[in-house]
Amino acid sequence: MAARVDKAVRRKINSKCKCSNGKSENILKQSVGLRPILIFVAASLITALLLETFPHTKQFLVKWNVEEYLEYQHQPTPTYALLLNGSKEAHLEHVISVLHKLGYKRVGVNDSWNLLWSHQYPFFKLSLTELGKHQVVNHFPGCGFLTSKVDLSTSRFPFQPQAFRLPEESDAFLKYAQEHPDTLFVQKNNRHRHIKLKEPSEIDLTSNDSFVQEFIHRPFLVDGHKFDIGVYVVITSVNPLRVYIYTGDVMFRYCPVKYYPFDAEDIGKYVVAENFLPPWKIPALEKYYSRFGGNRRTSFEAYVRDQGKDSAQIWTQVEDIIRATVMAKEKDIMRVLQSFRTHNFFDLMRFDLFIDEHLRVFLMEVNMSPNLSSAFVPENSLLFEQVLYSALNLVGIRSISATAGIRYGEESEMLTIDKNLSTDLNQCAAHNCDESCDKEECNLCLQCLNELEYEILQKAYQEHFNRVSMKRILPKPIHELQNFNMTEKTLNKTQRNVWMARWFYKKCQYDATWCT
Repeated sequence: MAARVDKAVRRKINSKCKCSNGKSENILKQSVGLRPILIFVAASLITALLLETFPHTKQFLVKWNVEEYLEYQHQPTPTYALLLNGSKEAHLEHVISVLHKLGYKRVGVNDSWNLLWSHQYPFFKLSLTELGKHQVVNHFPGCGFLTSKVDLSTSRFPFQPQAFRLPEESDAFLKYAQEHPDTLFVQKNNRHRHIKLKEPSEIDLTSNDSFVQEFIHRPFLVDGHKFDIGVYVVITSVNPLRVYIYTGDVMFRYCPVKYYPFDAEDIGKYVVAENFLPPWKIPALEKYYSRFGGNRRTSFEAYVRDQGKDSAQIWTQVEDIIRATVMAKEKDIMRVLQSFRTHNFFDLMRFDLFIDEHLRVFLMEVNMSPNLSSAFVPENSLLFEQVLYSALNLVGIRSISATAGIRYGEESEMLTIDKNLSTDLNQCAAHNCDESCDKEECNLCLQCLNELEYEILQKAYQEHFNRVSMKRILPKPIHELQNFNMTEKTLNKTQRNVWMARWFYKKCQYDATWCT
């Protein structure tokens, strides 16, 4: 009943408004007349045309770009420099493209820059021991412990094919070859990509800076083609470790010739080179990629399911392999880092992996400067730019159009406050951690964090909210860490990593977004 009354009242009011509007219009027409209205409209059009003809006015209205806005705000345009070390600039075409889209300006290596992007290891060429607060470099000192093919392949990880460093381990290699007469081998070194299967008698055992590696001869095939996968990984911190993987897609490279019947002389059957096939060239994947809109990873997963297998086990192994590899080399990297006063570094790497017929994943190598040129496969340009965009956002290099008017440091202050970092409040209150931090239970309480610990958590928090398509895999918020006993207040390398993981685990209990 009340609803009907309301509708009736509204109709009555509307009808009165219409009547009053009609009367007003008649009065206006009688009092104003048509001629003044036409004069007003003509004047407005003339004014608009005059404004359009003035160049300076048009530039102010249309071409007011981010750089001019920053200059107006008395803020410098963020800059980047490239260190090529003999490499071609085309290798970094998408790095340049993404940084320009973000609003960064290119300067020389010897100028003042906010980001230094080096295609090779930069620390032999430049002195980077003391970086400014707002400077960052795209490699960690000591990252070669991860990316050296010889060092990595002879690390004896259980997820690597058996390998022997030459010439030091030549005797061990010959013994292994004798004990495994059906095993095939390839010889590799840090510099060349020409790989071919050889008999043990054909291996140059005196070659320096090289190694011989077992060949996994029963690979998982897609439509008969052997392939490898490249997973993009970003390391943002060492001691404690913070490691992320790109989840938006995975680089799949397929051999151009089908694997069977196998022929060691035809390297197109088993070696991934620059003439690799993309997924849309593989008939069994083309329908998923082109017709149904899958990406490289999801198209591959659909094919695996077609074979009655579970693709999820692959990615679990991939994450475990990346964790184990980086953690094993952390001590070596830390030793090199001791010579650097500031640690404003990050690393975008690509882990190249291989899958056998039982879906077991093997690590082949880690690329320090993965190929980010789409010269051979133009369709890769979008993938490369998405990876770069996520990686740069993660480490604080974001679009200046989104942060224009915000001075350096102010954004982090707005994003991260004490309240964001506090955790395990019930335990802190139960043990009166605001009065004393001597108890073990107070280690994670906000009041008991020292300056370095606070800074670590602040950076981790900011990375979490700017990760785009990156997934943090270290530290991992695992349940087993809940009962970890920490007895020392001063944290060494291992303790700090566990302490960080405990903090993430506690955050995960209170906020489910920290579990992802």
